[in-house]
Amino acid sequence: MEKYSYNQFEYLNREANSKKPIIKHNLDEPDYVYKYYSLTSYNVDSVVNSYFYASHPIELNDVLDSNPFLLYSSKKLSLEHYENIFSEVLTDNEVFELYEKDINDENRCNAYISTLYEISSNLFGVVSFSKSGNNSLMWPHYTQENGFQLKFKTSSLKSSLSSLLNENNEEILGIYPVNYSDKIEPIDISMFNSFHIPFYYLTNIKSIKWQYENEWRLIASKSNMGVPHSKAGLSNRPDYFVGKENRFIFYGKEIIEHICLGFTFFKGKDFDLLWLNSKELQIKLKKKNRDKTPIVKLSLLNFIFFNLKDKLYLSGIKYELDENEKPYLTRTKEKVEIYKKNSKTFIITRTNKIIILKD
Repeated sequence: MEKYSYNQFEYLNREANSKKPIIKHNLDEPDYVYKYYSLTSYNVDSVVNSYFYASHPIELNDVLDSNPFLLYSSKKLSLEHYENIFSEVLTDNEVFELYEKDINDENRCNAYISTLYEISSNLFGVVSFSKSGNNSLMWPHYTQENGFQLKFKTSSLKSSLSSLLNENNEEILGIYPVNYSDKIEPIDISMFNSFHIPFYYLTNIKSIKWQYENEWRLIASKSNMGVPHSKAGLSNRPDYFVGKENRFIFYGKEIIEHICLGFTFFKGKDFDLLWLNSKELQIKLKKKNRDKTPIVKLSLLNFIFFNLKDKLYLSGIKYELDENEKPYLTRTKEKVEIYKKNSKTFIITRTNKIIILKD
């Protein structure tokens, strides 16, 4: 079996639907993983309809992450390589002309690598999680303190995803820790008989500067997941999409352990806020608000009320004392209760069941 080792990670080739891992490592799988969401209609829709969006590499927030420049060839590839991917769209003469032009010292098999990357990225997507339930940078970076966080038991997550797969064209390749590295080195595709190992590698390697995220990444495979060319820099190519839903990976909503709303989720610009007493806060949608954000929040609150009312937490801030009895600020999660008064009004009740969060 082909394999490639880098930075104490081992990337393996395997046949489709095999239960063997594609990435070996020495890190313990976390009992729980967390997903941080910004407040958008797309993210709320994914929660309400119980799916993850498996991102194309172009859609990731770091241009170095899963970039095609991580692929190169140290030597000229054979004509057979080109025939395997171009023969269905080009004549034999056209394939040969492309081959002769592409293997020179200037192009270095660039057309082959770019096309192979495009074909492969149409079949794969990544879903990012963190093993950190409290991270002082993840909350502001990914939720802007206005979004929310979901908690999943890792074993339940994997079981649920597998049970809802379409076995004809969908596969979960596993959930793996990101390989954080001082240097992001490209991989030589000429070393391998197939493109699987190079693609697993490029979707798993990240700069060590991102290590604070403690990311565990789910790799999913489906046919025709799409390639969003228009989201790439300096590209006028039209998107290739059969349907955006082809990047949806479904799970059962019952596996959500809890949902935690950001500290600024309930804003005065979105809702009329009224403290009924020391514990109960009435939240009512403002009238004549042109901003769609309150409607999106209302949709999420409805979902929580009907599905997660006993799993709701609210982010907070609290003073704690250090070993010298000096106060310092720390993040908290407080369990809260939710009651729906009418279509536009909810009551949030504090329970004083507070979890002190530490990085």
